[in-house]
Amino acid sequence: MTDRDDHAARLRDRAARLFAVALRAREDGNDQYAEELTLLASEAIDQATDLESRAPQAARAMPRVAQQTQQPQSAHGRRKSRIKK
Repeated sequence: MTDRDDHAARLRDRAARLFAVALRAREDGNDQYAEELTLLASEAIDQATDLESRAPQAARAMPRVAQQTQQPQSAHGRRKSRIKK
């Protein structure tokens, strides 16, 4: 598990706890407090989702960078072989 995955999991755990407290607050008649807690929980879930969605994009971008760095080297080698002929 990467740090990013761990952080996303912690955010989701926090959201679950916030939702549980919001439910208790609503049952106790504290509707405004429950609404604030629900908003915080939703933000935590959104942040976790953002973290999880960015991870695959970064992993996909790295092989492209490696390919781009290798291409000039192989092209350079081809130029030398053409000159020698």
